[in-house]
Amino acid sequence: MAILDFFNADTTDDQPDWRQSVADCLQGDSAACELVSITASALPKDFIGTHIPMTSSAFKTAADILKVSEASIHAVSSVEALGSGYLPSGRPKILFEAHKFSAFTGHKYDASNPNISSKVWNKALYGGGGEHQYVRLAAAIKLNETAALRAASWGAYQILGNNFAACGFPSVQSYVYDQLISEDDQLLAFCHFVKSNASMQKALQKLDWATFAKLYNGPGYAQNAYDKKLAVAFKKFGGK
Repeated sequence: MAILDFFNADTTDDQPDWRQSVADCLQGDSAACELVSITASALPKDFIGTHIPMTSSAFKTAADILKVSEASIHAVSSVEALGSGYLPSGRPKILFEAHKFSAFTGHKYDASNPNISSKVWNKALYGGGGEHQYVRLAAAIKLNETAALRAASWGAYQILGNNFAACGFPSVQSYVYDQLISEDDQLLAFCHFVKSNASMQKALQKLDWATFAKLYNGPGYAQNAYDKKLAVAFKKFGGK
């Protein structure tokens, strides 16, 4: 089907099986590679795809993939995802990181565009959340699209675009494309991301929340008490 038809589709039946296409392409299927190429370059300018809400079976699927309890997936989702993976407009939730954009572009734009390119992290540069982050992203895209997409955290699980390979994708564009489809796809990308780091998956399996939070959120996890929040949420969802 045509890409424009995909973004206008009302059901999931007509959507390209993106992950299978990636897998087939890596095995040498030229038709699958063509689909990968087309979809990777077909990001809608408004970043609005089908944005389908989470299905009832998604958490069980994720739990099976990561070999953990559903309570663990619910706990991580409640603490890290903070609700829907989409804004009211249908765009995925994002957070644009100026210091990442600066690093990915060799600090080329620090002087000319200090609001979106900064050599050091500066919380003040974030400004408002929600749609405002897309204003910042758009400005960065005009300078370097790939670097801009890599410098934003995407979807419910706020995984940085630069981690596209760990999430199972051949390019950041294909990763972002996937984030537009559904919250199930966002959760599946999270599963691939966790599985890409054996220590992170092991920590989740052992309910070692401090280690998991450190690997997922970085060394500053304790300041936000992510480990404690995860432990409380796990029990809230019936974990033992």
